[in-house]
Amino acid sequence: FPEQLAKDHIISWSNEGDTVLDCFMGSGTTGKMAVLNNRNFIGIELDKGYFDIAEKRINEAQNI
Repeated sequence: FPEQLAKDHIISWSNEGDTVLDCFMGSGTTGKMAVLNNRNFIGIELDKGYFDIAEKRINEAQNI
């Protein structure tokens, strides 16, 4: 889903330093936006393909 939507919800419902949980992580949009907005992130994904995509996106966001 759109990154801006994830960002808006993360900023509205959490504070910097909080932990965001996404139990259906998919391609990692929520994780990426959590990291970019100074939140910790825990994601759960059963599909290895989606997990690999999410891992790459979140790791890249951490290195910005």
